[in-house]
Amino acid sequence: MYVSVGIRYLDGERLRRALVAGAKRVIACAAELDRINVFPVADADTGRNLAATMGAIVRRLGELNSPHVGEVASTAAEAALYGARGNSGVIMAQFFQGLAEGLAGKGRVEARTFAQAVRRAVERAWEALTDPKEGTVLSVLSAFARSLQEGARRLEDFVPLVSEGLRAAQEALRRTQETLPALRHAGVVDAGALGFVRFLEGIVRLIHTGEVTEIELPRAAPARSGAIPEEAASVFRYCVECAVEGDGLAPAAVKEALRALGDSVVVAGSPRLLRLHVHTHLPAYVFEAARAFGRVADEKVDDMWRAAPPGSREGIALVTDTSCDLPVELLVRHRIALVPVRVRLGDEDFRDRIDLTPGEFYARLGADVPAGTSQPPPGDFRDVFAYLGEAHTGVLGVFLAGGLSGTFGVGLQVARALRAEGLRIEVVDSGTLSAGLGLVVLACVAARDAGLDLGAAAALAREAAERVRAWAALPDLMPLARSGRIPWAAGWLTRRAHVGMVVDITGGKIGPVAPIVGRRGLTRKLLALARGAMRSMGTPVAAVAHAAAPSAAERLAAELSAAGAAEVHVSPASSALGVHAGTGAVGVALLDRDWLAAKIRELSGNPDVK
Repeated sequence: MYVSVGIRYLDGERLRRALVAGAKRVIACAAELDRINVFPVADADTGRNLAATMGAIVRRLGELNSPHVGEVASTAAEAALYGARGNSGVIMAQFFQGLAEGLAGKGRVEARTFAQAVRRAVERAWEALTDPKEGTVLSVLSAFARSLQEGARRLEDFVPLVSEGLRAAQEALRRTQETLPALRHAGVVDAGALGFVRFLEGIVRLIHTGEVTEIELPRAAPARSGAIPEEAASVFRYCVECAVEGDGLAPAAVKEALRALGDSVVVAGSPRLLRLHVHTHLPAYVFEAARAFGRVADEKVDDMWRAAPPGSREGIALVTDTSCDLPVELLVRHRIALVPVRVRLGDEDFRDRIDLTPGEFYARLGADVPAGTSQPPPGDFRDVFAYLGEAHTGVLGVFLAGGLSGTFGVGLQVARALRAEGLRIEVVDSGTLSAGLGLVVLACVAARDAGLDLGAAAALAREAAERVRAWAALPDLMPLARSGRIPWAAGWLTRRAHVGMVVDITGGKIGPVAPIVGRRGLTRKLLALARGAMRSMGTPVAAVAHAAAPSAAERLAAELSAAGAAEVHVSPASSALGVHAGTGAVGVALLDRDWLAAKIRELSGNPDVK
């Protein structure tokens, strides 16, 4: 029989064996963790994600033979960063990173030094999240660290020290169910927190028995029973992860960049290696943001809507297509779901904004690169409508003009089929695109936030589509010629003569306003049209979109503000628009905020709407 003896210090081999024992215990319990996973998203993958993270640690430490705790901790941290999966995995990777920092350069440590290193590890885990929550694994990590610090003042032996830490973690685990409504509703504890407790159990078992849990890689988690609590339904569709390698990486700056793209943001690692995790509608933007900091590796995108059943939520869900040009921050802040238009570059096909950002598209677009677009397939609409229709009392979809694309028609067809299945879905033809579509969508945001029901919000959207004014200045007509929208000879001749065109984009069609020579003349004409329309508006709101022409767009935005626009939203034009408008195009759209407020007052019966 194995009899534990006092352990007065940790060296590299002891730490290695403890980490492997804890990791194997987590891997063996993966199915259990998946089964109770409801927070932050009920996607039943916390166990698999932690198993992947811990499996990376087991593999790397199995190859290591070092007497130094610092080297063992550093190796485990690096393995966890590269192997981390999911929110819980990245948090644990950051815990190990902090532990490695606390043990750096040390050959062996006693209880007080180890307790200080664990405290540092917990601080790093809390720092990894942009919105840390009590009642999660963070609370259990903190309870464990406090117990170690208090125990180390009176105990020199790791055996009772870690055993007391386990009991403190178990009590904190029990309290997670009392702290988070989603856990209380489902009658479970936090899955990530249980994962850490299982990790500690594996270590304590090793200390007392000398045994290590054998790895039994989990199969798919059993089907869950009962309703998913409303807090557990996923707002954003994609779980996006990657590693970033570089020198002097700043986690705080990376977190700030990701915060604008979604929620559940976790950034773990060191100045030379970071692991990123975020929930978003815009995976391509996450990778683009990450590349601004260093070399990106191990890109991963999971569709959470396919993995997790929708919860029950009140209110209206808003959907548009990716030709809607609004700043990304607005799309994220207002929880606007997207159906991606397809974009073709050469022989490659992309989902606009999902696989390819506008910036990446314009960087790759060239005169010799064939480009085109196509409407989303019906399955894309069905995936979005069906999920949101179950998660909300209604779904309002607003799409680019039916006279310009088949996108609206496909969406309408799918919506009719789902209405026959009992879902409440309204689909609106915006009569425009790009910045104009963006303003119609913002009108829907105001209607939803004012509490209008689905029918009233759809009626407002249709009237907003009639009232929005939108124009674009196209310095080069060859892209339209290539797409067959104007004769090829007309495109060639106007390019030779440096003649562009200002067009009106309302009423479901694109109509020529005036041919203009030179880019400055185009912008002046665009501004004159906008100023004329603003005179008849009480409080005009503007949106400006540009196809790789940021300077022109910012100048136009400044002129619109000076002319009396209350808000001006500037964004890159979608890839779908850029295919046909070409680089250098700039568009502007206007809508009267006073009309919008009055309409909401009328439809809601609330005289206080402003």
